Amino acid sequence: MSLKHLHIIFSLLFIMLGIVIITISKMIEEVIPKLGYVAFQSAAAGSYTPSDYQVNFALNYWIGAICILGGVICLISTMNVVRNYIREMNIRNRAFDETHNYDDTRELK
Repeated sequence: MSLKHLHIIFSLLFIMLGIVIITISKMIEEVIPKLGYVAFQSAAAGSYTPSDYQVNFALNYWIGAICILGGVICLISTMNVVRNYIREMNIRNRAFDETHNYDDTRELK
């Protein structure tokens, strides 16, 4: 396995890690207030407010977003899309010039 393939695999794993972090954080954020309500119902003490059971997952969302963004940037830099496109265009131009006997070194009149 070449280094390029290893780079692509780690980029995709980084993207998947970010998606998993955000998904699990969102699921926990939705479930915790409901579990708090269940605990309140079973204890039957005091008053229930959902804000008492809210958990701040801002750091998790930032970490997940950074993982996804970093993975995408590494993946794009590995692919060299623009460089490959320019190389392909140069090959096509050279083939066109050869088939039509075009000489771009001649002087313009």
